[in-house]
Amino acid sequence: MAFPIPSILSCIEELLYEVHWLDGLILVTDSNKPTFVSISQLDSLLTRLKGHPKGEAVAEMLYMSLADSHDQGSAKTVLVLKTDGSYWLGLMDICGMDSRRQNTIAHLKRCLELK
Repeated sequence: MAFPIPSILSCIEELLYEVHWLDGLILVTDSNKPTFVSISQLDSLLTRLKGHPKGEAVAEMLYMSLADSHDQGSAKTVLVLKTDGSYWLGLMDICGMDSRRQNTIAHLKRCLELK
């Protein structure tokens, strides 16, 4: 699925610059304002996900994504979560040094262009 809200990509990138050295994820809700969720706040987020229509599946994918991205440097998991049940989960980075991460970002941009 392509990134659902192209207009907030620059806001996410700005936030990534601010928090690139912290462990956590970027969360975007219906307000379309990206926020940083630290690892210490993860339990609270997972509890909130139980009220989401697809919360169990999202929580499981989020947990796996965080485990996979833990050693990815400045790359952060990004979760776009809407109250209508839709969501997008992906990995974004500000640094293009790692070719694998660069390929993932290029893929996301290609998906965005298809929308």
